[in-house]
Parts: sequence; C-alpha cells; structure tokens
Amino acid sequence: MVTYDEGANIPSPRPGWLSRVFTTEHKTVGMQFLWLSLASVLVGMALSTVLRVNVSWPTATAPLLNSLGSTADRYAAVRLLHGSLMVFFVLTAAPQMGFGSFLLPLQIGAEEMAFPTFNLLSLWLMSLSLVSVTASFFLPIGLGINVWLIGSALFSIAALLSALNFCVTVIELRTIGMTLPRMPVTVWAWFVNAILSLLIFSVLLAGDTAVLSDRLLGSHFFSAATFVAAQPHNLVRDVSSPVLWQRLFWYFAQAEVYVAMLPCFGIITHLVATFSRKPVWKERLVVLAICGVGLVGFCVWGYHMFATGMNPYAPLVFSVLASSLGVPAAILLASWLATLRNGRIHLTTSLLFSVGFISLFISGGLSGIFLARHDLYRAAVSEDFVIGHFHLVMGVAATFAILAALFFWFPKLYGRRLNERLGKAHFWMTFAGVYLVFMPMHWLGLLTQSSLLSEVQRGAVASASSSIRDVVTLATICTVAAQFLFVWNFFSSLFQPRVPEADNPWQATTLEWSIASPAPRLNFGGVPPEVYRGAYEFNSNTAEGFVTQFAAPKFPVQNER
Repeated sequence: MVTYDEGANIPSPRPGWLSRVFTTEHKTVGMQFLWLSLASVLVGMALSTVLRVNVSWPTATAPLLNSLGSTADRYAAVRLLHGSLMVFFVLTAAPQMGFGSFLLPLQIGAEEMAFPTFNLLSLWLMSLSLVSVTASFFLPIGLGINVWLIGSALFSIAALLSALNFCVTVIELRTIGMTLPRMPVTVWAWFVNAILSLLIFSVLLAGDTAVLSDRLLGSHFFSAATFVAAQPHNLVRDVSSPVLWQRLFWYFAQAEVYVAMLPCFGIITHLVATFSRKPVWKERLVVLAICGVGLVGFCVWGYHMFATGMNPYAPLVFSVLASSLGVPAAILLASWLATLRNGRIHLTTSLLFSVGFISLFISGGLSGIFLARHDLYRAAVSEDFVIGHFHLVMGVAATFAILAALFFWFPKLYGRRLNERLGKAHFWMTFAGVYLVFMPMHWLGLLTQSSLLSEVQRGAVASASSSIRDVVTLATICTVAAQFLFVWNFFSSLFQPRVPEADNPWQATTLEWSIASPAPRLNFGGVPPEVYRGAYEFNSNTAEGFVTQFAAPKFPVQNER
C-alpha cells in the first residue's frame, strides 16, 4: 500500500513491523526507545511493590519469587533488577534517547540525526542489554552476575553511540539561522547531557570489561595486593577488590544522577515557558546553569568514597564541589518560579506534572542538606532516609518530567491528544501517592537512628516505625495501581481518530510544531526552514500571542548559522 506523507508530497510505503525494526529514521527509533522505557517502568514499579510488601510483611508469599527461593541473595537480586530497569532503561533512556532522538533534529531544523545507523544500533544494543539484565535475575548468582555485567556493558556502548550522535548532530546539522543562542533549552540539555554521557559511560564500560576479564579470564585488574603496593603507604588502608570496583563505579554512579536529571531540566524549562506564555526568565543564565550541573556533576565522583583509602584531604575538595551544585540548582529554580509568576497560565496536565517536578525537586533538595554533612549523615540518617531522598530528587521527579513531556509531545508522536481529565486525575493520585510513600521514609530514617532516646522511647519509636512502614507499603500499592489509569489513557488515545488541531494544540513556538502531526517521514518536506528568532517569543500584543522561530521579520535580516 502506498500513501502520501502529510506535509511532504512524496509517496512512501506504509512501513510494516519488519521495516520498523530496521529503519534508521530518527522518529521511529525515538518512539521505539519510548516503548522500551514504558515496558521497563511497568515491570520496575511491580518490583518496587514486591520490595515494599516484603519489608512490611516478610511472611507474605509471591509465587514467582517463592519459586526462585526466598533467600537474601534473591531479595538483593530483586533490588538490583528494579534499580537497573529504572535507572538505565527509564531515567536514562526515555528523556535522552527517546524524546531526544525523536525531537532533536526537528528542533534544530535537521532532516535526520548525524549518524542514523548509530541511532538504530544503539536501540538494538539497548534491547539486548534489557534482555541480558532481565535474564540475569533468573540465573544462579555467579552466572547471573556475569550476564548482568554483559548487559551493563552493552548499555554503555549504546549510550556512547547515542551520545556521540547527539553531539555531532547539534554541532553540525543546525539549520540556517539556528545559532547557539537561538537553540531551545531542551537542545542545550540534550547536548550537555551527551557530553557528560561520553565521559561516564566510557568509564563504566571499562569497569565492566575489567571485572568480566577478572571473572572469566583470570586477569588481575582489581587485585587488592597490586593496588595497595602501588600506593603511598600512609594514604591507603587495607582495601579489597570490591572497594576498588566501587571506586571506579562511582565515577559513573554519582554523575548518572545528573544524566537522568539534565534532560528533565531542559524539558521542564521548555514546558513552563510554553504554558506560562512567557519567555524563559534569564534564558542564557539557565543554559549556563545546565552546563554547570554537567561539569560539576562529573567532578564529584569521590563524594561517597571518604572511607575507602583516599587522600585524607579529598573530602574537603569533593564537599566543596558537591555544595557548589546548589548554585546552578538555585538558578534553575528561580527561573521556573519567575517564569510562572504573572504568566498567562494554561493549566494543562503537562504543566501540572511540571509543577509537580518542581515541588519534588525542592523537597528532595532540602532533604539533601542532611546528606551534605558526612558526620551528620552517619550519626542520624539510615537507609530509609537515603532511599526517600534519592527517589524524590531523581526517580520520581524525573518520572514526572517524562510524563509532562509525553502529554506535551503526544500529538507530535501520534497525531492525537491524551485525555486531559484522565491525565489530571492520574496526576493528583500520583502526586499524593509519592509524597505518602517517600516523605514517611525520611521520618523513618531520622527516627530509627536516634541515639538520644531512652529505652522506653526507643520501644515507642519501634512501634511507630512499624506503623509507618505499613502506611508506606499501602501507599506504594495504591500509587502503582493509579498508574493503570495512565496506561488506559495512553492506549485508548492511540485508537482515537486523528484531530486536525494536533498540529500545534499548545500554540508552541519551536520548529517541531511547524509541521504536521504526526511528524511526516521527511522533516519539513525536505526543505530545512530558516530561523529568525529565539525559541520563546511570547507577546500578548500580537494576534496569536506568540511568534514562531521560523516567522520572518518585517524587514529582511542576514541570517547566520
């Protein structure tokens, strides 16, 4: 069957499932990344429910887990699989590789990614990585670790290929007039995040390869004796191979927080400006803040390594670097709030999730004050507090940004709109649920480590802690159940007829909304647009209330690239 692309007078075959698997077209690849992330997040949420049920009711049975054995190793395997799915295939893949692959060429006026084959290869490698990481859960622990390491290495290669592709695309393929100051903040976030990904995933790939070599080939990359012999004796404690791996791993793990958050910063800035009908407050300062987060985020890798044989002066350096991240974070927060202030607010589901992200970012940032001081952290904070903080500031906040982006760009993806009433109901249920889950975990973290209480008070605290854990578990079950409202909204909307107003339902200004929805096979009909202005020109004096980037000025100007 031959059809005509909307917006491009060129006949094209209707792609079947096989052609979709092998296509290098960036929009199709981007949507496949998003589908992979959707499957991962559903499994990840189910595993989180299993973990919480096990904490509150250890004797409860789960058929799948019981068949695998209810040992400490199996419980650790559940936590590893949950974390791997959420960090790798949701928080890293969805905002960067999913939305980025789909939207980046459209937002800079390019026809395609710089290396389309790399884009497809990245998708395939990530799919293999997902299979490998999931399969490791069902294998004996020794073999399972090896398979997990292979999956982690495959993901690292996929991330490196994608990051290289993003960097070259932004540098080389911008359309006429798309100067650096005119790029949307989303493009800046994807670009900075790609540079950071090149740095940290190369380290993770080297670490995975070295560990696999030690386990399978008998090499000694992580030999404790060799490492200690090479160090000044007065600066190194008696360390072991796991600590050496941990040190290399934290090059990646600390910066991975910012790999997940940087695209979200760009998305939230973009959506807040669009639905406030105001330009981004101090847009260039926001771009510098995003660059600062990427730069400093890579340099704080040693913040959690104070007790593992490092130079005793290292904590001071890393503490200063970690504290300095508060400056760009404050700039971003000030920009969001100032943009919202006195704006002509369009309270869509997308903006609700954006405001929810800001709320979670503030809450998680405040709880991070307790973790900034290492002595306070060790004396008064338990694992529950750390889990609550981590999920608020990274896991749940990033998920809110992903949902905000999905509601906003769903018309561009599929030519349809998600149901706003269902979306708002889903937002309020999820927003209340995550606070009921993770704020009590902060209280647990502070209660259970108090050393100033009497024996009677400690008994009362233990009883209260048990009740709080039950509340957290019930809230987790309800919050996960609320996600089926989103699943229903998503799949039911896919079968709705296409609506003409989906071409630009939000009256947005950036280039992707200058073409039909869903986006045609040839971006811009094969003719790259010319850009004459910045990405966020909202003006109540004009009839439409906004000016698109491709709208030519009244008087001709000389455009530059």
